[in-house]
Amino acid sequence: MDERANGSAGGTEVPLPWNDGPHPVRHLVRFSRGGVDTRAVSPYPVRIDHPSLPLRIAVPVVVPHASLPNPVRHYPGWASRLAYGLLLGVLSTAAVLLVAGADVETRATGLRLWAFVGAGVFAMAPPNVLFPDPNVSMVQRLNWRPWRLVRYQGRRLGPLLVLVAVPAFLMAYGDPSEPLRGLGRKTAVLGQVLLLLGGTALDSFVHFGTLGTRSQAWHEGRAGQWYARAVEEKGQGLNLPRGLVPALFATTRCFTVAVGAVLLTTAAAQLGRGFLAWMPGLLLLGWAGTRLWRHRAAYDRHFYHTTAFYAEVLGGGTVAATDRAPVPYDALYWVPSRWRPATWASVRQLDRRLPLGRLVAVAHLGLWLFCIRGVAPAVITTYLLVVMTGQVAACALLGTDAAAPRPFQRAMQSVGDWVGTRTFVNLRWFGPHVGSLVLVALFGDAYGLPWVGTWAAVHLALSVGAAAAVTLAAEGTARSAA
Repeated sequence: MDERANGSAGGTEVPLPWNDGPHPVRHLVRFSRGGVDTRAVSPYPVRIDHPSLPLRIAVPVVVPHASLPNPVRHYPGWASRLAYGLLLGVLSTAAVLLVAGADVETRATGLRLWAFVGAGVFAMAPPNVLFPDPNVSMVQRLNWRPWRLVRYQGRRLGPLLVLVAVPAFLMAYGDPSEPLRGLGRKTAVLGQVLLLLGGTALDSFVHFGTLGTRSQAWHEGRAGQWYARAVEEKGQGLNLPRGLVPALFATTRCFTVAVGAVLLTTAAAQLGRGFLAWMPGLLLLGWAGTRLWRHRAAYDRHFYHTTAFYAEVLGGGTVAATDRAPVPYDALYWVPSRWRPATWASVRQLDRRLPLGRLVAVAHLGLWLFCIRGVAPAVITTYLLVVMTGQVAACALLGTDAAAPRPFQRAMQSVGDWVGTRTFVNLRWFGPHVGSLVLVALFGDAYGLPWVGTWAAVHLALSVGAAAAVTLAAEGTARSAA
């Protein structure tokens, strides 16, 4: 196929010899955060034939999307992967400890209870995991087909499925003393639970993935008039923008459907109807799959519409979902006035990049579980060292170039002042750590208040050490180079 461009002077012909074929090159462009690795880009040669201007150039053209394997990253960086790994480890350990030494029927009961937990997870998590999509601008440029968008969204939901499925496997088969005892029974119950979890996940995926049109209609007043009339008549309603009310209803609806399926499965199992115990999960999975198949041709419209609406909601557009304020300056009254402004700015910046408070809470839930199960003190010691070291190591994010240029940091404070600032950033969680350990000491006989004091000193030393190490690696290097 040749295309010709005729100039106004001389009639220059520009044949484009596409028949030469593409010559793939590797990694022309790579975006570092949540972006695209093109993997293959084809330079098509363009020859300009002119008596006085022989020229051959190579124009990089992205080849069709079929040759771009997994071009979009689904994780923003190591911090999210670390948090995910920590949560998966805590849940897996909890699953093993909770069913340690249990018989087959107890494990079956635990698996069905875990299905209730999974129902709650998949009723609330998908809209927070999938929307707004961080790669939407690049996905628009790739112009994927609807079914490719479905697969892309499914891969983004995959880690959540793993987070629920792995503990279920461990609850079923995590029996080192007698791993083959009741193997058929355990496999059957696990299969029923995985069907329920898969059906719940798919049902929630379809429901929330196609919610954008409905939410926009509620926001613009084209739907939900009954709710508006009820609010006007009673003078009270949900403390949400109208556009978010369908999402709240969707959460309730997905959870109710999932709980109903779990209850039907449990009832069938208790009645001894083994075949009927499989039916709720199969029906839920088939119903959700049928709805997804009906929406497959127009899923691109649903995807972009829902993403745009949630981006407006969560990005501070005309619909404000919440006015969640960052930590106020006065909340850092315990920090010396010399370091309080820099500590406040550092805490705000760290909160935007890492949900450290939630991670600390999850870690202490794991600690309480270990103590309830009566694990060895050596395990508790190792676990607390990992938790506290990980918490203070998070201040390393504040020493990167993405946080602030090193010359700017040096202009604001001296190296010693930055050590003090980051020490108090790390000590922000000193109170929650000590409070959790005090509860362990008060409600148990294995540990006492001297044990709490020892760990308080350990946390203080780790806070100072981590702050000094990060500062010397950042501002200290800049100072020596200057």
